[in-house]
Amino acid sequence: MLNMININNKEETVLKTLGDRLREARLARNESQEVFAQRLGLARQSYGKMEKGNPSIPVGYWLQASSILGRLDTWGKVLQEQEDLFLQYEQNQAGRKKAGRRRTSKT
Repeated sequence: MLNMININNKEETVLKTLGDRLREARLARNESQEVFAQRLGLARQSYGKMEKGNPSIPVGYWLQASSILGRLDTWGKVLQEQEDLFLQYEQNQAGRKKAGRRRTSKT
């Protein structure tokens, strides 16, 4: 028996969005669910759950699907440390120097 995964509304929305994007990418390639599921090594029913955003699908299948679709590199941004734009601005300001006028000598 599978363990039920409890997710909140926001997480459910993200999974459904990912499923929608997966379906759109598959359709853009003009592939049926059956064919794409076979490429992933899944039953068509399990693949259908991916497109519906079911949380029980292991992340490995999402990575493999992304690889097939040429989008694996986007996973490198998942859980990436966020930039602190204020800190970045302060660092830029501290290192910045005013440009001086070029002095000409009066002789």
